[in-house]
Amino acid sequence: MGQGLIRIAGLQFAGLRERKERNLATALEMISQAADAGAQIVLAPEVVMTGFVGGESERRMAETVPGPTTEALGTAAAENNVYVIAGLSELREGQVYNAMAILGPDGALMGVMRKVHINKFETGGGWRNGSEFPVWNFATDTGCMTAGIMICYDREVPESARILMLKGAEVILNPLACTCPTDEVHRCLLRTRAFENEAYVLVVNHAAPRLNGHSMFIGYDGNIVSELDENPGILMAEVDLDALAAYRENGIYSPHHRRPGLYDILSDPSGQMHPTNANLPPR
Repeated sequence: MGQGLIRIAGLQFAGLRERKERNLATALEMISQAADAGAQIVLAPEVVMTGFVGGESERRMAETVPGPTTEALGTAAAENNVYVIAGLSELREGQVYNAMAILGPDGALMGVMRKVHINKFETGGGWRNGSEFPVWNFATDTGCMTAGIMICYDREVPESARILMLKGAEVILNPLACTCPTDEVHRCLLRTRAFENEAYVLVVNHAAPRLNGHSMFIGYDGNIVSELDENPGILMAEVDLDALAAYRENGIYSPHHRRPGLYDILSDPSGQMHPTNANLPPR
């Protein structure tokens, strides 16, 4: 269980289409600004480095991890003594993944999260589905915590957040590239993910003109703590791990009262539906 206080910054900026150098430069500048404002962890949106274009253009811009972009982000992480989590297209074994790279404050690559659920409106982009929901431990001079990532559409499948919680996540990061943050049903969905898992949720979207921003920080009780408008900006979120621990100890949601022995149907593959052109990982 985590403890103390940790400050996370959501970097809301427009990842312009096929403008990798510009997007990286913007990210590096905002990382420095967030660190100066006291952030210990910074989170950038989904596939922000390429502007999320999909198809052959995305494949041309995809790169290995580690690679030039993660090396630049790692340098910024070390120079600013922060964790950096940023979205990019990863080229891995001939496949393109919608990925989030995690860099530590020493500049080293801690790991990669690859989007698990590629919906039917994205399959034409040629993305390969990821196959796991990892979590990482983050330690700062003021606190420590466990956090995991669900990338954009991953949030629509409740098992995503539930798996992260069961793996110990106290904070769930949701980088995205869509207009959903202003859609009431999706706002309710995100609040529910926080509430039902007794976890903080930080949502970070692309700013206008690429998308519509409205990055938001949601407390473990399901209430929205803070939110940006559509313009570029930095959303500062303070995570109180001690308060969360007390809340979970007295709670009735999250892992409380579960009966997993009755849930076998959740892992039964029969009846699952995927687009005919789904680029699923091999069994």
